[in-house]
Amino acid sequence: MRHDGLRAWAGVIGVAVLALVIPTPAPAREQVAAVLHVHSDLTTGDLPLDEVARIAESSGLSAIFLAENYLLRVEYGLPPFRALTRVTKEETSVLGGAGTTQFLERVAATRRNYPRMLIVPGVEVMPHYFWTGSPASLSMTLHNVQKNLLVFGISDPKKLSSLAATGNRYESRYSWQSLADVTPALLVIPGLVLLRRKRREHRRFGRTIVVVWRRRWGLGLVLLAVGLFAVVRGWPFTVDRYPPWQDAGLEPYQTLIDQVDRLGGASMWSFPETADVGQRHVGPVQVSWLTEPYPDDLLRTFRYTAFGAVYEQPTRFTEPGLGWDRMLGQYVRGERSRPAWGVAESGFHGLARGKRLGPVRTVFLVDERSEAALLDALKRGRLYAVRRPPEVALVLSDFSIAAATATAASGETLRVPESTRVAVSVGVTSSNGGSHPLRVTLVRNGAAVETWAGQTPFTAVHEETFDGTPLFFRMEARSGAVHQLLTNPVFVRKP
Repeated sequence: MRHDGLRAWAGVIGVAVLALVIPTPAPAREQVAAVLHVHSDLTTGDLPLDEVARIAESSGLSAIFLAENYLLRVEYGLPPFRALTRVTKEETSVLGGAGTTQFLERVAATRRNYPRMLIVPGVEVMPHYFWTGSPASLSMTLHNVQKNLLVFGISDPKKLSSLAATGNRYESRYSWQSLADVTPALLVIPGLVLLRRKRREHRRFGRTIVVVWRRRWGLGLVLLAVGLFAVVRGWPFTVDRYPPWQDAGLEPYQTLIDQVDRLGGASMWSFPETADVGQRHVGPVQVSWLTEPYPDDLLRTFRYTAFGAVYEQPTRFTEPGLGWDRMLGQYVRGERSRPAWGVAESGFHGLARGKRLGPVRTVFLVDERSEAALLDALKRGRLYAVRRPPEVALVLSDFSIAAATATAASGETLRVPESTRVAVSVGVTSSNGGSHPLRVTLVRNGAAVETWAGQTPFTAVHEETFDGTPLFFRMEARSGAVHQLLTNPVFVRKP
């Protein structure tokens, strides 16, 4: 009996030791393929939303993230009476059209028609634009109309209507410009006085002088018309928080990011490495528009959720040691309160010029198939980005870090004591199960610590001893010129 008891205790101790030595595998999550940044005919897209959902479903996608234009309106007014002289150009948008309530109702109706397709409503917001030049010089430039943020996860129509965007005067603001704009409206007063009051005139008829009382119809009507026109153009005489006649820097963008954060939504920088340039003549005036690439602004703004990292065009911000790694380094050093996740961004408007829905996809790692789970994964970085041809795609089968009993995957933090041995596991397969040449790079704190060449299905393990310095690991896989798979980071810290 005594020996049986010792053997029993030995068995318990053995199980405990094995539990400490053998890492627990990361929980398997479902992979949901989604396209982010999709437009329909609700705003500037070519196709009805139901048709977009049908194409997405037939393409093997499980979700689409809409990014309908929030407010597409630009205007210019001559100083000092900017409202009176304002010229406006507007295209179809959520606020400029039916409004946020009908927008959300339309999305809900399409969800009912396509119950297997997850449709996440979102908007593309232009926080600020500004002008340089003047009509007098016959040359003007409109800046930053494509320097935008995508906003997801705000389902309350009233809150969605309140986003900080140029032209959305949801909150009343008055300035000296308001006083300038109300000044011509005051012409209504002398206009009414002239029309109401008769002026005494003396007229001579031969040797007779006749007194005539006349109203000054001409001048009175002109003043009244100008004043009423000024009221109509300027009412309620509020101005934008960041008016378009001056460059406000990054403050409008940070204001929107912080507002979305307070409302519980997710904000995402859109196409930070893409330029938008063009020009046209409006009468004798040459009007140009210019949005320069702005990847460095991602390092100068904070608390946004994600950024467009993978497009149909090549990008550089995510190359080892460049912008994204600098940002992640700020986070692990405590200089930034949260990291920003890299996603694949489509910008789909329709099928013109060979455009397709699905060459760039964001794959979400979720515990359940729901809109709430997708938004939670977006906020937590449980996702990876893919660029692919129609025939086949790279698929992430494993990217995790394990030590003792703990395991962490994309967006998570592994907390282990100093001098602990950690193992980074990498696995990549192909969607058709075939063998494809592959080059895999493992990035550690901004430097390529491992580079492997192989074939799919591919697996590799990188091991090292954690010295207590906060770490992040991320991985990129490429096959040829088209295939790209980019993971989000896993962090390692002391408890």
